[in-house]
Amino acid sequence: METIASRMHFHHVLRHLLRRLASLLVLLLPPRLSPVALKDFLLSLLLLLCGLSPRTLSVGGGATSLHVWAPRRRRLDRPSLVLLHGFGGFSKWQFERQLAPLSRSFDLYIPDLVFFGRSQSGDRRRSVKFQARSVAEAMRQMGVGRYAVAGVSYGGFVAFRMAADAAAAEVESVVIMTSGISSTAEERREMAQREKRDVAELLLPQRVEDLRNLFQRCMHRPPWMPSFYPT
Repeated sequence: METIASRMHFHHVLRHLLRRLASLLVLLLPPRLSPVALKDFLLSLLLLLCGLSPRTLSVGGGATSLHVWAPRRRRLDRPSLVLLHGFGGFSKWQFERQLAPLSRSFDLYIPDLVFFGRSQSGDRRRSVKFQARSVAEAMRQMGVGRYAVAGVSYGGFVAFRMAADAAAAEVESVVIMTSGISSTAEERREMAQREKRDVAELLLPQRVEDLRNLFQRCMHRPPWMPSFYPT
């Protein structure tokens, strides 16, 4: 009898999970599925499995909406950690390999920086300081008083500005990766001269070969990339 009851309970739980998965498929899958859309959908599932859910917060007097993946339920016995993505990326794509291990030890908060992903603003400011203030205000709205912040590339500059200014009272520790925070103006000019091209041309590639060139500069082991894009 106990075995039969256990099987019935298992089947009940399985049916419930399948119904939930079907609901998620309807909500998250785009009408026209592409390889990129499928990858994006799978990343959404990964975030949900890590206990996160998407939120959109109004900051900056209502001029800015910040999209954040945040814990469905806060675990007060675990520290909070903000992850800030780099230029050109956004929350889901930047931290794919770190999500599962970090979510076991931290309450994760992963925003799309303004003008990336689903975060947008009518404000004309485009500075790192503006980004830092927007993320800091969103964290206050979610009631997170103390947290660590980690940023990669452009996100590292935002993390530094949060710790130094916008959220100095809230940030307990900061991790900055591949950002060149301490580089001088002269070093940046020399780097630009060596490239012999405009920064916007390098960071916003328009051709496949330019995108491949960018990957080779920003990744130790860049993935294989085809010389075509299917349409």
